[in-house]
Amino acid sequence: MERFSRLDWVSISLAVAATLIGVIVLYGGGVTGEELARKKLFWLVLGIIVMLVFANINYQTIGAFAPLIYAIGIVLLLLVMVPFIGKEVKGARSWFSFLGVSFQPAELMKLVIVITLSKYLVLRESEIGKFKELIIPSVLATVPALLIGVQPDLGGAVMFMSILFGMLFIGGANTAVLFGFAIIGFFALFTPMFLEYERYVIVDDIYNALREDHFRLADAVRILNFEVWEVAENLNYNTRLVQDKNLVTWAKETLSQGENLKIFWQTAADIEKNNPSFLRDMLRNGVVVMAIGGTGIFFYGLGLLGNFMTGAFWMRRVASIALIVGLSFSSGFMFHKFINFKPHQVIRIVSFVNPDKFQKGAGYQLRHSLITVGSGKFAGKGIFKGDMTKGDTPFLPEWYNDFIFSVVGEQMGFWGASLLLLLLFGLILRAINIAVTSKDDFGAMLASGIALIFFLHVFINIGISVGLLPVTGIPLSFVSYGGSHMLLCYISVGILINIYRRRFINA
Repeated sequence: MERFSRLDWVSISLAVAATLIGVIVLYGGGVTGEELARKKLFWLVLGIIVMLVFANINYQTIGAFAPLIYAIGIVLLLLVMVPFIGKEVKGARSWFSFLGVSFQPAELMKLVIVITLSKYLVLRESEIGKFKELIIPSVLATVPALLIGVQPDLGGAVMFMSILFGMLFIGGANTAVLFGFAIIGFFALFTPMFLEYERYVIVDDIYNALREDHFRLADAVRILNFEVWEVAENLNYNTRLVQDKNLVTWAKETLSQGENLKIFWQTAADIEKNNPSFLRDMLRNGVVVMAIGGTGIFFYGLGLLGNFMTGAFWMRRVASIALIVGLSFSSGFMFHKFINFKPHQVIRIVSFVNPDKFQKGAGYQLRHSLITVGSGKFAGKGIFKGDMTKGDTPFLPEWYNDFIFSVVGEQMGFWGASLLLLLLFGLILRAINIAVTSKDDFGAMLASGIALIFFLHVFINIGISVGLLPVTGIPLSFVSYGGSHMLLCYISVGILINIYRRRFINA
């Protein structure tokens, strides 16, 4: 009875209440939603069972097996990419499927990396302020991020890097170094995405330039839309287009004709020439980019030499800034040369800036999400009375996962959405409180890492739903439909309970 009374009922109540809101919202989403709600209840029961199991496993024991747990996680991420083992869903091979139940190992890997980094940071606590001590944790997080990125799941990869930076900050790493890495990482991703985006936004201009004198070619460009570049560069490219396959085949054949292909490329070049962009032209010029990168690295070495010879500290600061500039341009160049983002990936990310530009593409879901969340106003339309998710082709596609917060706003209004936010952020604050009151450093780091996972999912998912962040496919913890993420959430709560209970044992 004493063991039962020492469960953290605050965390349990907040988690279950948020999950039940998700069940209610799913049940109000028509026939499809009712089926998903029943499945979510199953995952809730399973999650509570798993939570109680982990609540009774000493978290110190989990930490002792961190290297083994990490290795198992990496093996699962490798196996999921093997044909006939991993299951491909919507172009991403990131699922295992067994007896009709699908499981995504990338979700549990988030907790695995928190456990692993927590153990490492505690062991190297006195040295973590040094630059060299950041290498191992960076590798530990980058390996699963790359494996998830090639599935492809860009949102999942970004989540791992966010967890890395958050854990290093909590662990006491040099904030200036972390800030420098953040700039380099941003520039590495920004360069290829910006250059690809610059090509995609002129597709309409190419169509308008061709439709008078080359109307068949113009129609082919219109059909292929943003994937016209992939087809033009690789005539065997398999598009993701879902319209009439015969029509898509005709468009590819029309574009691939020798004379038409020349006209297409010349038209694109003329449009870019008539619309100059200093940033686009500079980043596209490999010689200029590498010259800037090399110059930055040269001045880094020069600054270190000056600091060594004169002892002037400002030279070391200048050297650090020069290194960041040099590595930013160099990494941007390397990513642009060796990493090819797919059209849908780039457009999904940049569409939040101007969703009206992509009304029938990536911006479609975001625009409809904003309409859905706004339609509930203050009081909402009523539980089970939402109409944006009903029918075979709902107004808001994929509403039950990435955009479920919009449906909460529709059915429960501003007040219901605010209640959900109070529950979720209450759980995050509870995890922080458990971290602060933990009797040992590993427990504090582990609870902080779990709070970080919850915060990132809540902040990013809601930011996506209301158009403040790029669409990256991040579920809303406890609320979105998805068994893998539900297990992650309840295992995490179980570990929090264990850390909470160990206070009494240690006392």
